Amino acid sequence: MHYSAPRVPGELRFEATDAVRDALARMGRTEDLRFSPNGERLAFACYSTDRVALADVQIDRSSDGPEIALTRLVYLESERFREPHGIDFVDDETLVVGNRAGQVEVFRLRDSGEIEAAGQAGDASGLIDSPGSIAVRALESGGHEVVACNNWANTVTRHPLVSHRSESSGEVIARRWLDLPDGVALSHNGRWLAVSNHAAHTVLVYEYPGAHQDNDPVGVLRGVTYPHGLRFANGDRHLLVADAGAPLVAAFTSSGDWKGARFPSAAMRVVDDATFVRGRKNQAEGGPKGLDVEGRSGVLAITLEEQSLAFFDLESVVDAGFPDEYDDALVEYELLGLVEAQARTDRAEANEARARAELADILESTVWRMTAPARRIRTALKARSHRSRA
Repeated sequence: MHYSAPRVPGELRFEATDAVRDALARMGRTEDLRFSPNGERLAFACYSTDRVALADVQIDRSSDGPEIALTRLVYLESERFREPHGIDFVDDETLVVGNRAGQVEVFRLRDSGEIEAAGQAGDASGLIDSPGSIAVRALESGGHEVVACNNWANTVTRHPLVSHRSESSGEVIARRWLDLPDGVALSHNGRWLAVSNHAAHTVLVYEYPGAHQDNDPVGVLRGVTYPHGLRFANGDRHLLVADAGAPLVAAFTSSGDWKGARFPSAAMRVVDDATFVRGRKNQAEGGPKGLDVEGRSGVLAITLEEQSLAFFDLESVVDAGFPDEYDDALVEYELLGLVEAQARTDRAEANEARARAELADILESTVWRMTAPARRIRTALKARSHRSRA
C-alpha cells in the first residue's frame, strides 16, 4: 500500500494498493458517489461503463487529521445498470441506483462482492422518467422513501420502500422552476429538499415535504455555474455544492433556515488546472460531479471523470474563504445569465420575423388575391348584421 500525492492544497492523502488504484483509473465517467451509513463503503455511479464501483474504506481521526485507506475496490455488474447516475444506501447492505436510461433499482449486496436485484422504486407509478440523482430517507414510522430527480421530465418524485422493496405508489413533490434537476439532497432534520438546477445555474431549496408539487422554492442558491452533487453537513448549517463547470466546491451557510437567496460563504479548489482542462469538453464539464460527506470523520469525497476520487476535510472547505479562481468562476456565472437572456431575446425576435415573413407570403399569394372579393362580401354582411341588431 502507498499514499496518493495531493494535487491541490488541502487535498487529503489516502492509502491504497496498486490494484485499487488501477481499478480507480478504469471508472470512466463518474456521476454521484455515496458513503454507506457506517462509513465503511463508498459507492460510485460509473455512468459511461454501466457499472457501479464499490470500495471498502477505513477512516480514522488522528492528531494530524484524517487517515484514509481504500482496502478493496470491486465493480458490480447488472443488466439493470443503464447509465447509472444517482446512488444511495438504504442500509449498509442495500443500494439504490438511479439509471438515467432505465429505472431506480434496488440491490442487496453480498459479501462476495456480487449483488442481487431486490426490486424497483416507483416502477408502476408512471412517474419515473430518466432518473438521475437520488436520495434515500429513513421514515420515523419505519421503512424508507426514495427521492428521485427525473432529469428530462423536470420533476422530483418520492417513492416509498417497504422491506427494501418498492410500492407502486409515488408522487411528484417538486416541479416549479426546475430545468434539468441534476442533484438532490435532503437535510438531516427532514425539513429541506435541495435540488441542483443545472440549466438555470441555481440550487433550489423546497420545504419538505411540500404541500403541493407546484409550490415555489423557498430558497435560491446562486453563484455556482453548473451545480451537480450536493450535501447538507454540520447539522444542516452548511450545504456543499459541486460545480461541474468549475474546479470548485462551494459552501453555503445558514442558521438552519434555508429560506431566502444566498451566494456561497466559501469555495475551495478541488481539481488542479491540468485535470480541469482535460475534462473541459464543454462549459458544463471539467469540475467535480459527485460529492458526499462521511459524517463521523468529517471527510468530504468528490469524483469526476478525470479524477475518480479525492478527499478533503469538511472544515477546511467551509472555512476556505475564496480562491483567486472563484472571481473568474463568478464572472462566468454572471455572463451565463446574460448570454442566455440575450439568446431568449434573439429567439423571440427570430420567431417574430418568421411570423411576419409567413404573413407577407400569405398576403402576396394568388389564393389570397383570388379570395379578396369573398372576404369583402363577408365583411359587408357582418357589418349589416350588426347594424340590424343595433
